[in-house]
Amino acid sequence: MPRANLDKKPSEVASMFDGIASRYDLTNDILSLGQDRAWRRATVRAVGALPGEKVLDLAAGTGPASEPFAAAGGRVGPCAGSGGMLQVGKERRPDLPFVAGDATRLPFADGTFDAVTISFALPSVGDTAGAQRELRRVERAGGRVLIGEGRLDGP
Repeated sequence: MPRANLDKKPSEVASMFDGIASRYDLTNDILSLGQDRAWRRATVRAVGALPGEKVLDLAAGTGPASEPFAAAGGRVGPCAGSGGMLQVGKERRPDLPFVAGDATRLPFADGTFDAVTISFALPSVGDTAGAQRELRRVERAGGRVLIGEGRLDGP
Protein backbone atom coordinates (compact mmCIF):
# COMPACT_ATOMS: atom_id res chain seq x y z
CA MET A 1 0.00 0.00 0.00
CA PRO A 2 1.42 3.44 -0.86
CA ARG A 3 2.31 5.73 2.01
CA ALA A 4 1.68 9.46 2.21
CA ASN A 5 4.81 11.58 2.16
CA LEU A 6 5.81 15.14 1.43
CA ASP A 7 6.48 14.31 -2.23
CA LYS A 8 2.88 13.28 -2.94
CA LYS A 9 0.45 15.35 -4.94
CA PRO A 10 -2.93 16.04 -3.27
CA SER A 11 -4.65 13.82 -5.84
CA GLU A 12 -2.32 10.91 -5.00
CA VAL A 13 -2.95 11.29 -1.28
CA ALA A 14 -6.72 11.47 -1.88
CA SER A 15 -6.56 8.35 -4.02
CA MET A 16 -4.66 6.47 -1.31
CA PHE A 17 -7.30 7.41 1.28
CA ASP A 18 -10.14 6.60 -1.15
CA GLY A 19 -8.81 3.04 -1.24
CA ILE A 20 -8.95 2.55 2.54
CA ALA A 21 -12.01 4.66 3.43
CA SER A 22 -14.34 1.76 4.20
CA ARG A 23 -11.95 0.30 6.79
CA TYR A 24 -10.26 3.51 7.96
CA ASP A 25 -11.88 3.75 11.42
CA LEU A 26 -11.17 0.10 12.25
CA THR A 27 -7.59 0.41 10.96
CA ASN A 28 -6.99 3.44 13.20
CA ASP A 29 -8.34 1.54 16.18
CA ILE A 30 -6.13 -1.49 15.51
CA LEU A 31 -2.92 0.37 14.64
CA SER A 32 -3.19 2.67 17.65
CA LEU A 33 -4.32 -0.14 19.99
CA GLY A 34 -7.42 1.92 20.72
CA GLN A 35 -5.42 5.03 21.68
CA ASP A 36 -7.02 7.02 18.84
CA ARG A 37 -10.13 7.35 21.01
CA ALA A 38 -8.11 8.87 23.87
CA TRP A 39 -6.36 11.22 21.42
CA ARG A 40 -9.73 12.44 20.14
CA ARG A 41 -10.96 13.07 23.69
CA ALA A 42 -7.74 14.97 24.44
CA THR A 43 -8.24 17.08 21.32
CA VAL A 44 -11.79 17.98 22.33
CA ARG A 45 -10.57 18.96 25.82
CA ALA A 46 -7.67 21.00 24.43
CA VAL A 47 -9.90 22.90 21.99
CA GLY A 48 -12.46 23.60 24.72
CA ALA A 49 -15.22 24.46 22.24
CA LEU A 50 -18.27 25.96 23.85
CA PRO A 51 -21.81 25.07 22.76
CA GLY A 52 -22.62 26.85 19.51
CA GLU A 53 -19.01 27.52 18.53
CA LYS A 54 -17.98 26.62 15.01
CA VAL A 55 -15.19 24.03 14.79
CA LEU A 56 -13.41 22.99 11.59
CA ASP A 57 -12.14 19.40 11.75
CA LEU A 58 -9.68 19.42 8.86
CA ALA A 59 -8.57 16.10 7.38
CA ALA A 60 -11.57 14.64 9.18
CA GLY A 61 -11.54 11.36 7.31
CA THR A 62 -14.84 9.65 8.03
CA GLY A 63 -15.58 11.97 10.95
CA PRO A 64 -14.80 10.08 14.18
CA ALA A 65 -13.03 13.13 15.62
CA SER A 66 -15.91 15.40 14.58
CA GLU A 67 -18.55 13.54 16.59
CA PRO A 68 -17.33 14.60 20.06
CA PHE A 69 -17.43 18.27 19.05
CA ALA A 70 -21.02 17.87 17.85
CA ALA A 71 -21.95 15.94 21.00
CA ALA A 72 -20.59 18.82 23.11
CA GLY A 73 -22.89 21.24 21.30
CA GLY A 74 -20.39 22.61 18.81
CA ARG A 75 -21.22 23.27 15.18
CA VAL A 76 -18.55 21.08 13.64
CA GLY A 77 -17.53 21.09 10.00
CA PRO A 78 -15.67 17.94 9.00
CA CYS A 79 -13.53 18.59 5.91
CA ALA A 80 -11.54 16.04 3.92
CA GLY A 81 -9.73 15.88 0.62
CA SER A 82 -10.70 12.30 -0.18
CA GLY A 83 -14.01 11.66 -1.93
CA GLY A 84 -14.03 8.13 -0.56
CA MET A 85 -13.65 9.35 3.01
CA LEU A 86 -16.39 11.92 2.51
CA GLN A 87 -18.75 9.29 1.10
CA VAL A 88 -18.15 6.83 3.95
CA GLY A 89 -18.35 9.64 6.50
CA LYS A 90 -21.70 10.84 5.15
CA GLU A 91 -23.04 7.27 5.25
CA ARG A 92 -21.87 6.63 8.82
CA ARG A 93 -22.51 10.10 10.21
CA PRO A 94 -25.35 11.63 8.17
CA ASP A 95 -25.91 14.32 10.81
CA LEU A 96 -22.50 15.91 10.10
CA PRO A 97 -22.07 18.41 7.21
CA PHE A 98 -19.01 16.97 5.44
CA VAL A 99 -17.23 19.29 2.98
CA ALA A 100 -14.56 18.52 0.40
CA GLY A 101 -11.45 20.63 0.79
CA ASP A 102 -7.71 20.83 0.26
CA ALA A 103 -5.75 21.93 3.35
CA THR A 104 -3.86 24.52 1.29
CA ARG A 105 -6.99 26.02 -0.32
CA LEU A 106 -9.86 25.76 2.14
CA PRO A 107 -13.35 26.50 0.79
CA PHE A 108 -14.28 28.82 3.68
CA ALA A 109 -14.29 32.57 4.21
CA ASP A 110 -11.74 34.29 6.40
CA GLY A 111 -12.50 34.09 10.13
CA THR A 112 -15.25 31.48 9.79
CA PHE A 113 -14.33 29.19 12.71
CA ASP A 114 -13.88 29.62 16.46
CA ALA A 115 -11.53 26.63 16.45
CA VAL A 116 -9.66 24.71 13.77
CA THR A 117 -8.13 21.27 14.23
CA ILE A 118 -5.97 18.98 12.12
CA SER A 119 -4.53 15.78 13.53
CA PHE A 120 -2.11 13.27 12.07
CA ALA A 121 -2.45 14.76 8.60
CA LEU A 122 0.28 17.34 7.99
CA PRO A 123 2.72 14.69 6.67
CA SER A 124 0.16 14.09 3.89
CA VAL A 125 0.12 17.77 2.91
CA GLY A 126 2.85 18.80 0.49
CA ASP A 127 2.84 22.46 1.53
CA THR A 128 2.65 22.36 5.33
CA ALA A 129 3.41 26.08 5.67
CA GLY A 130 0.58 26.86 3.24
CA ALA A 131 -1.77 24.62 5.19
CA GLN A 132 -0.87 26.38 8.43
CA ARG A 133 -1.56 29.77 6.81
CA GLU A 134 -4.97 28.47 5.72
CA LEU A 135 -5.77 27.24 9.23
CA ARG A 136 -5.02 30.72 10.58
CA ARG A 137 -6.95 32.39 7.75
CA VAL A 138 -10.21 30.57 8.51
CA GLU A 139 -9.79 30.98 12.29
CA ARG A 140 -11.67 33.96 13.70
CA ALA A 141 -9.72 36.59 15.61
CA GLY A 142 -9.12 35.24 19.11
CA GLY A 143 -9.94 31.68 18.01
CA ARG A 144 -7.89 28.53 18.47
CA VAL A 145 -5.87 26.30 16.17
CA LEU A 146 -4.84 22.83 17.31
CA ILE A 147 -2.36 20.85 15.25
CA GLY A 148 -2.12 17.34 16.67
CA GLU A 149 0.80 15.41 15.26
CA GLY A 150 2.67 12.60 16.86
CA ARG A 151 4.75 9.57 16.18
CA LEU A 152 4.30 5.99 17.28
CA ASP A 153 7.89 5.08 16.34
CA GLY A 154 9.84 7.39 18.64
CA PRO A 155 10.16 10.95 19.95
